[in-house]
Amino acid sequence: MALPQPAEQPASQPASPAVRILLIEDEPIGAQTVALFLEPIRWASASLETATTLREALARLRLEQFDLVISDLNLPDSEGLATLQAVARACDRLIIVVTANDDPGLREQALEHGAYDVLHKGRLTQAALERLVRLATAQAGSVRPLRDSETRFRKTFELAAAGMAHVGLDGGFLRVNRRLCEILGYAEGELVGRAVGELLPAAAGQRRERRFVRKDGGEVWLDLTVAPVNSPDGVRQYDVAVIEDITARKQAEARRAAHGRYQEALAAFGQAALAMRDASELTDEALRTVRRALDTEEVAYAGGALRVNGALCDEAQSFLAMAGSLLSTGLQRIESEMRVSFLAQFDPLTGLQDHLREAVGEQRPVGQAGRRGAMLGVLFVDLDDFKLVNDTLGRAGGDELLREAARRLQSAVRPGDTLARVSGDEFALVLADLARQEDAALVAEKLLERLAEPFILSGQETFVTASVGIAAYPADGGDAESLLGAADAAMVRAKQSGRNAYHFFTAAITQRTRARAQVALELRRAMERNEFDLAYQPKIDLASGAPCGAEALLRWNHPQRGVILPAEFVPVLEETGLIVPVGEWVLRRACEDLKAWQAAGLKVLPVAVNLSARQFRQQQLDARIRALVRNAGVDPRLIELEITESQLMQDPDHAIRVMQALREVGIRIAIDDFGTGYSSLAYLTRFPVAALKIDRSFVADALSDAADAAIVRTIIEMAHTLSFTVVAEGVETEAQRAFLRQFGCEQGQGFLFGEPMAAAELGALIA
Repeated sequence: MALPQPAEQPASQPASPAVRILLIEDEPIGAQTVALFLEPIRWASASLETATTLREALARLRLEQFDLVISDLNLPDSEGLATLQAVARACDRLIIVVTANDDPGLREQALEHGAYDVLHKGRLTQAALERLVRLATAQAGSVRPLRDSETRFRKTFELAAAGMAHVGLDGGFLRVNRRLCEILGYAEGELVGRAVGELLPAAAGQRRERRFVRKDGGEVWLDLTVAPVNSPDGVRQYDVAVIEDITARKQAEARRAAHGRYQEALAAFGQAALAMRDASELTDEALRTVRRALDTEEVAYAGGALRVNGALCDEAQSFLAMAGSLLSTGLQRIESEMRVSFLAQFDPLTGLQDHLREAVGEQRPVGQAGRRGAMLGVLFVDLDDFKLVNDTLGRAGGDELLREAARRLQSAVRPGDTLARVSGDEFALVLADLARQEDAALVAEKLLERLAEPFILSGQETFVTASVGIAAYPADGGDAESLLGAADAAMVRAKQSGRNAYHFFTAAITQRTRARAQVALELRRAMERNEFDLAYQPKIDLASGAPCGAEALLRWNHPQRGVILPAEFVPVLEETGLIVPVGEWVLRRACEDLKAWQAAGLKVLPVAVNLSARQFRQQQLDARIRALVRNAGVDPRLIELEITESQLMQDPDHAIRVMQALREVGIRIAIDDFGTGYSSLAYLTRFPVAALKIDRSFVADALSDAADAAIVRTIIEMAHTLSFTVVAEGVETEAQRAFLRQFGCEQGQGFLFGEPMAAAELGALIA
């Protein structure tokens, strides 16, 4: 909407935008005086806004833009130079102090603390005010582009998925985003101006995870990163804080750790309950066990039960109940009345629980998983041909086999998982907190590997295999009985399929898992049979239209299925670890193609190679890459490594070390798929990056979606501010190309310029 034209203005003076003035004054007569003086200055179209307290003024300055600030020093909630200091921190406009104080030293102090001029209230004139308005008008014309840029930054700041804040040098919040308010439970106005030390005490430049009590009394775990923002001359201006809510992860870690701690405590106390002969000693040991495990002294034994003063989580309540049960059973054993009841909780041969239905029922993992909405897995393990071992080596040999098998199974599971002997040669395992059903297959494979190792029974080497059935809660059953039945049925199918194998209760999952295993096997053979190849997609200079580089893309020439694209097999390479040798092969092959183009006398352009997450986590990665490029005899400046922003943020400090080492020898680094992850703005300025690649999803919708268009523009502007080259992925139309050029994007890549092609075709293109 266009601004209204001023009522009066000299003909020789160009039209000026309206001047917004904030008057910070609690005396009505002072505000009236300024308003009267402004009335004749019609050429400025001045808009006067008044704030009567410092808190109100700071809130207005945070939310609105003003060209001139006129402030009294003495307000209801602030006095003296402290008022000026707070206003100066909140804005970068002209600040004029008006005061009734005749102290000759006040003017010099005010100028040192950010004031442009100091005027005495009794000597304020229209001419003086008009002079200040002219200065504000001139300054506003030069800073409006900066305001527009700040508006775009504010949108990015407000829409960030993580909590963000600007913190002043005095430790107070200057600006907070919506997500931070949601995390902490405070309104924005309650945080701005508040000292960080009251909420999140942390030093700049450090990463810290800590527990915080929200405004509503609830507890959250926060991951806080604070980094300084310096002026061009290196003077620290303020700090940027990025705050992420990691409560769910911390709670899951705490549950697993607590479950493991409780299991260890119960096992140790169970042995004590079997060995001790004195009731008072056993009771004291139970109290010590519970106090150590729950980290509280508020434990007592009364009314025949262990009691804790205070609320307990589900896991702690379950532990307390089990500890009480063990104590009760132990006391009964000591009294020679309930020894059988206690021994019934454990298998005397293997030391494992032998009532798994009770172990996984409503009071244990199934009930807890149901309350949390979590997933767990049940594995049913049956030793193959156990009867043959029993018949050959006798019962003593069979018992020895069961004890060793139980020990191996126990050593292969996590502390938080539950293992029990069901009957005879059958065992069952409960896996808590599964991320996905297929993860149970990894555990099954581990169990089969442990059991496949030779057993030494009665001095003889014996080989035993097992069949494993897998069921998952809640997909395959909602209670212990149905889950064990499903896992048992799956185990039978595993035996029918040839033994020494595992089988999912759900046929679709079984088929998918086996297909993935088949792909992994074929990928290992693909390395041996040289079935991998590279295709190159050119990158184009959007200004000249000439090729300026290329990206190397991996292809798998399958002997039966033809060419397979990376999306289908790269995840399997990552899981199996084959991505490391395959990734090195890609870089080596790209270097060989560069040498071939050079030998043919062709123009040689830089080639980009993708680094996987697993590669990037390798120790001495920079040394391996430098050696590979050096041995190939290729100029390192012709190599660009593309890394996704999510990979960089997994361990930013490691990423910075690796990238700096590579940049020192001339290898360029580009952040791939930028905009799809959660890059820390504080770290982005520290990464030694040469280019940002805008993810194709934003480019595809930039012409039809205003939000995506704004994101593309913001990324380009931010990249240029940091001196990064910008490459747009997925450019498929001339309209997209024109849009990107309009906002200064340097390079493009996509089907508009060329599909991925063989090395020979690219050589012909750049000839």
